[in-house]
Amino acid sequence: MRGRFAWTLVGWSLLGLIVGVGGAEAASGDADGTYTVTVTKIEMSKDAGATFSTVFSGSTSINIASVTAGATAAGLVSGAALAPGTYTVVRTTIGSTMQIKGYITITGSTWYTNGGTGSDGFTVNPGVVDTPGSSYAISTFTIPPANLTSSQSGFSIVVTSGGASPTVRVAFDTSGVITNSGGTPTIGPPTVTITSS
Repeated sequence: MRGRFAWTLVGWSLLGLIVGVGGAEAASGDADGTYTVTVTKIEMSKDAGATFSTVFSGSTSINIASVTAGATAAGLVSGAALAPGTYTVVRTTIGSTMQIKGYITITGSTWYTNGGTGSDGFTVNPGVVDTPGSSYAISTFTIPPANLTSSQSGFSIVVTSGGASPTVRVAFDTSGVITNSGGTPTIGPPTVTITSS
């Protein structure tokens, strides 16, 4: 018999992924209300990642910096049936691009997203601290193929046969996702926290 798996997401959404970051330096910036990725698959493992059960497969864009992202993400996996057991790994697969709006101050100048793509996705506002210019807009960045799938572990989600569904909370923090790497802005992953009760 399979247990029902209910998700209550607090914070922003479910998906543990993103882009690898090179050696970050002192400065960091926030995703200013936009950090959107497309979730294509969410899987869970009760054998430390040797095998996985799929709880979502499709294509849904989620802005994990949005206050409504939790409800969107919860809808992806709410009511998914899982075999009883203790699940300790969540693996998420996303699409190949992300949209971000944010800025960072590097050496006394503000670098901000400008609506461009890839390496043309940032503009500098020279000599101005923490102030994007008039072309401040959402930019699109390509996610390296090696970073499309990511696993989160370090938690226990217990699913029982016929018992109460566990409550799983996933929180994302997008502060500091734009970092300074050698004088150039770099996009990194959010901080992900998963808890279960």
